[in-house]
Amino acid sequence: MADNLTETRISDERLIAAALSGDLAAFGTLVERYWGVVFAMALSRLAERAEAEDAAQESFLKAYAQLHKLRDPARFAGWLSRITVQQCTNTVRRNVRRRAALAARADIAEPTEAMPAYSPNPGLTESQIRFVRTRVSRLPEKTRNVVLMRFVGGFSAVQIARQLGQKPGTVRVWLHRAYNILRKDLAPLLEEVQS
Repeated sequence: MADNLTETRISDERLIAAALSGDLAAFGTLVERYWGVVFAMALSRLAERAEAEDAAQESFLKAYAQLHKLRDPARFAGWLSRITVQQCTNTVRRNVRRRAALAARADIAEPTEAMPAYSPNPGLTESQIRFVRTRVSRLPEKTRNVVLMRFVGGFSAVQIARQLGQKPGTVRVWLHRAYNILRKDLAPLLEEVQS
């Protein structure tokens, strides 16, 4: 397993070096590798799937434009996650301003947007997916990011720790806290699914 972690890290470093040399295909490989995590982070913060896709794309564009500023290529995923969080924050602010302007012009109440039923698990109903997303979105930000990196990105605790510049034990504590919170919060769903 350690060899696999080293290979992944070296591969990221090589891909970043190639991308900095003008190899767009190398950066495309990074996009493919991290798309799931970035999209899940965006989807956990934004109400609509289309907005999350846009935010994910913008995050990768910003990452490419600022790739020369990345100090430690071994921590690409952590750096990219910070860009994604900022992009989502910008999107939310822009939406709030747009809705406020529309409401002021039309003198109407702000519309409420339903959360989309996007999930890689087709065994859940739309309301169950919404329930899980709501519970995950209520986690503290650093805990939520670690959960997304673990379950959407498939990263191990050691890989997450490297990406975020933390100790593996710290990441394991964050994951454990998230498990405890989610176990309690998702208990009604478990009962529903089992009956």
